[in-house]
Amino acid sequence: MSTANYKPFMTYLSPKDIIRLKKFSKSTRSPMSQIVREALDARLASGNPYTSGFNSGLQKAISVVGDIQAAQMRFPSGLSFAELVDAEVSKHLIHEEAKHEANGNA
Repeated sequence: MSTANYKPFMTYLSPKDIIRLKKFSKSTRSPMSQIVREALDARLASGNPYTSGFNSGLQKAISVVGDIQAAQMRFPSGLSFAELVDAEVSKHLIHEEAKHEANGNA
C-alpha cells in the first residue's frame, strides 16, 4: 500500500481497545491502520443498507483471500499476493462521504 493517498490522523484508544485491535490485526493479517479505515468506512456507510451489504461482502472477500496459504507468497516488493489482491479489492469499497461530496452535499 502506498501512503501517498493518505493523510496522517492521530486518535486515542483505551489500552483494552489497543489490545483488541492488535489481536484482530494479527488474526486477520491486516495492518491496524487498515482495520481502522475499514471501521470508519463501515460506520460512515451504515445509513445505506446496500452500501453496508456491498462493503461487507468485499470485506469478507478480503478476509478469505488473506486466509489462503498460497496467497502469502511474497514478491520482491515485500508484499504478499494476498496484500496486493486485498489492496485492489479495497479500491472498490463504496465510500459514502465521497458520494456526498461529489453531489455537493458535503
